[in-house]
Amino acid sequence: MEVAIEKITPFTSRHGGECLRISGHHINEQGQLEPGYTFVDPANDNAQDWADVIDTVLRNRGRYVICSGVSMKSRAKGLWSADSKPRVTDIVNK
Repeated sequence: MEVAIEKITPFTSRHGGECLRISGHHINEQGQLEPGYTFVDPANDNAQDWADVIDTVLRNRGRYVICSGVSMKSRAKGLWSADSKPRVTDIVNK
């Protein structure tokens, strides 16, 4: 699935470390744009899979970073799986 990442927000997790909320949009099964997000903990192994995406988003503030290879964890919540292997495919202006 492709997602358009809009922003990254750091926050302190309930376990004490700093984590990142990655937010944006994806297209649902009906072809409609929906908000989506995931959480990445830099202390977890899967953070390295998001490193290029995070760096690209931070270098391109004010633009959408389009990524493929993202899967859903919970469609009802709009939650993307942090265990995805995202790849940057495009950068577009808002």
